Amino acid sequence: MSERRERRGHGMARAGGAVHERQRFGDVLSSEWAKARTIRSTWCVMIAVVAIGALFGVLFASAGAREYTTATVAERGDFDPFGMTFRALFFMQLLVGYLGMRTVTVEYVTRTLPGVLVAAPRRGRLLAAKAVVCAAMAFVVGEVAVWAVYFTGRAVLAARAVPVYDLGQPGVARAMVGAGLLMATMSLFGLAIGFLVRVTSGGLAVLVVIAALVPSMAPVFPAWLASFVTKYWPTPAGGRLVSVHDRFDLLSPWTGYAVFCGYVAVALLVAAAVFRRRDA
Repeated sequence: MSERRERRGHGMARAGGAVHERQRFGDVLSSEWAKARTIRSTWCVMIAVVAIGALFGVLFASAGAREYTTATVAERGDFDPFGMTFRALFFMQLLVGYLGMRTVTVEYVTRTLPGVLVAAPRRGRLLAAKAVVCAAMAFVVGEVAVWAVYFTGRAVLAARAVPVYDLGQPGVARAMVGAGLLMATMSLFGLAIGFLVRVTSGGLAVLVVIAALVPSMAPVFPAWLASFVTKYWPTPAGGRLVSVHDRFDLLSPWTGYAVFCGYVAVALLVAAAVFRRRDA
């Protein structure tokens, strides 16, 4: 009797293994996309990215217009309407990072991840599928949001007779496309943090410290550390991709973005290693 059960158990194991072997990456990807698009909070965050981008585009453009009207002739020559308006990207990055992070922390909090791993036991494949879904969503919403910033900010500047930016100007088209890439990469950074921290509140705290607090504290650091943070820290380096003016003291746009991608790649590799070894 026990031998019969043992043979049956081995048969079930072989059948289960065959099912897992037949499971393709596309199947896992389709499952992750279905989960992402059916969760209401996902759409709420994406709408918030666009709305906050448009709102802060208006606010920063208004501040830039006031600054321009009170500036001297020399200061007006250095006025950067694009850089002023697109400071809104800073807030959009935080939201997109949160979007990627909560993709995994929600499953830890609700304890649904063990069930997901039963259906998709290859953890590396699961992480890769989540990464593709997060990056795709973030790129799309990032591009929608950046165009919202572009049009709202431009309208405010034009209404106040302040010089505006145009797609034909050097660097503007690259920055517009680069904003989507930056948002996609930031979502992957948030995803890696989510796998490492596993708690939404803790992950959000880590994200805010890395993306916002450390760069904002650069002026109070020693000179060598301030220079490193301003030039090579993840968010300032990545942010160079959406700048339209080259600066000799900072990285070039694509070099800065490459540095940011390096940070994200390391974070994802560490997250994958931890995810493979840690219980769900």
